[in-house]
Amino acid sequence: MRMNEKIKKHLNTSLIIIVSMILGSVITLFINSSIEKANVVVSNYSSEYSEFEPLFEAYDKLNDEYYKDLKKEKLVDGAINGMLEATGDKHTMYFNKKAKKEFEEELSGSYYGIGAEIQLNDDKTVSIKRIFDDSPAEKAGLKINDIFLKIDGKSMKGKNASEVANTLRSTKVSKSTLLIRRNSKEMEIDVTKENITLFSVSSEMLDNKIGYINCSLFGEKTYEQFANALDKLEKDNMKSLIIDLRGNSGGYLSTVTNMLSIFMDSDTVIYKMKERNKVTEYKSLLNGKKDYKVVILVDKDSASASEIMASSMKEKYGATLVGTVTYGKGTVQTTFDLSNETMIKYTIQEWLTPEGNSINNKGITPDYEVKLSSEYKKNPKVENDNQLQKAIELLK
Repeated sequence: MRMNEKIKKHLNTSLIIIVSMILGSVITLFINSSIEKANVVVSNYSSEYSEFEPLFEAYDKLNDEYYKDLKKEKLVDGAINGMLEATGDKHTMYFNKKAKKEFEEELSGSYYGIGAEIQLNDDKTVSIKRIFDDSPAEKAGLKINDIFLKIDGKSMKGKNASEVANTLRSTKVSKSTLLIRRNSKEMEIDVTKENITLFSVSSEMLDNKIGYINCSLFGEKTYEQFANALDKLEKDNMKSLIIDLRGNSGGYLSTVTNMLSIFMDSDTVIYKMKERNKVTEYKSLLNGKKDYKVVILVDKDSASASEIMASSMKEKYGATLVGTVTYGKGTVQTTFDLSNETMIKYTIQEWLTPEGNSINNKGITPDYEVKLSSEYKKNPKVENDNQLQKAIELLK
């Protein structure tokens, strides 16, 4: 169903084409809270929208006769949620005001917090996966693999990584006391929160002049960080390159387009987009071309924009993929800001590899399938990272 132009004029919209993998399912329908009676609301719509009448009738009944007071905002959220869930698409979802803010912060590359990346472990605990340089977490003495037990006295038992992250990012307090478990010892650590610039790219030069770039997200600042890291490695006489996309769940399509363009000539198709009635080819934005060998590390959590980059580099640049089969998210979403400061994200396209292959719900099978060793999970250091070691072996 399409909204007519008259209705569209009254909606404050903001479209951002993104590729992202955010788990969950959610919502969308706008109800004007200033309208008090369902029959009045329906009269403002053309007969084309008469099927909404039962919805407004239910909305009024609940407001007028439910045995206790209800928050109208929650009713609207629930209605929107139900509509989006009805699509059956887990990537089509609703963001209330709080979730919208957190989503935009993550992709913008800055947020208020402690400067640490966290993960959900097999035993359902949440621990620190990575600590950013010069961050509050580093200054406070937090370490990789520290497990969160309590934050400001609130138990984190049974919480997932997102719930723990949201607690850490809360702006209600500028300083938090964390109860963590390190190995078998429990300890309290005070940490002062700051505005964190999220560095989604890190790099280093390995032995044999093998460059290494880890890209954890395709956010607003990722392209600039990636280009600067690559330039620095090349100036240091890099001979080959490893791009680590493990755990990268996606981000902005424009970001991955710019990153791919660094490696491709302007006449190179880097991916395709399939809509209802057509398929459109998208080419490199630059006339650049690299000639060194590239290996890309991927895993089951490499999704969306990560899969676009991996498949394009494999099919058009000749890069080698190492790791495990990727997530298999072959769709593109756009966001739409609603007038009540909430937002919906919904699927508008399916993307295809440069050769026209669909990876949706299938993923990409790497050239060398290597399962991450249990030794690395217990002790995450370069020597135990057998996937990285395989990539190094291929480039020697």
